[in-house]
Amino acid sequence: MNESRGIPNMAAAELPPPPTYYRWSVLVVISLAMFGNYYVYDAISPIADLLKSQLGFSDKNIGTLNAIYSIPNVFMVLIGGIIIDRIGVRRASILFGILCFSGAVITAATDRLAIMATGRLIFGMGAESLIVAVTTAIAKWFRGKELSFAFGLNLTIARLGSFAARNSPTWASSLYTEWRLPLL
Repeated sequence: MNESRGIPNMAAAELPPPPTYYRWSVLVVISLAMFGNYYVYDAISPIADLLKSQLGFSDKNIGTLNAIYSIPNVFMVLIGGIIIDRIGVRRASILFGILCFSGAVITAATDRLAIMATGRLIFGMGAESLIVAVTTAIAKWFRGKELSFAFGLNLTIARLGSFAARNSPTWASSLYTEWRLPLL
């Protein structure tokens, strides 16, 4: 309440909760974004042999592509949390999603290790912060007995991305003729 005028503070007023079907639909959509996040993260290992044979990459090069993702996350998760608090969950999710998408595209767009590593670094800058944003969104939209189930559903769908990536040489074997196709 604005004490000087006796006017209620509209920012403090709570909006009515969205309809149940809308909350669960949004949960599935953001969980599918997490599916993509986990898929892209785990997509390097299944193409390691293709990177070696087609691009002449060494184990060290492939290790670099996997490890460089983690470098920004030493700090980015904390910075991401601050960004989420400052600009809001929706805007932050879009920002981090764009970083993830851009990094994935850059990684798949070239056969030069330095540029691919830059793509993985950019992807890493967005990925873990996107997880924080999605977790925050779930915590805001679900309460009580729904909360744990919503978190569980989100993580199940997200981890299916890892499962899909690591098993993609089996279910998408026709794409494993060229290193770039599985990344796309």
